[in-house]
Amino acid sequence: MFRLLGILLALYVVRCLSTGEVFAKSGPWGKTCRREEDTFEYWGAIVVYVGIVLALFFWF
Repeated sequence: MFRLLGILLALYVVRCLSTGEVFAKSGPWGKTCRREEDTFEYWGAIVVYVGIVLALFFWF
């Protein structure tokens, strides 16, 4: 079950890397961060998502 979630999240990360947009938590809901506009927030969200993917594969 957790590996399936990890695979789905990994596919989302690949999509985010190819499009340059990622949806990340911000305030009560969230926002879309773009690579060109919010470089730090974009890569920060990517790093967090990759960490969650690794946790889903190896920890759970």
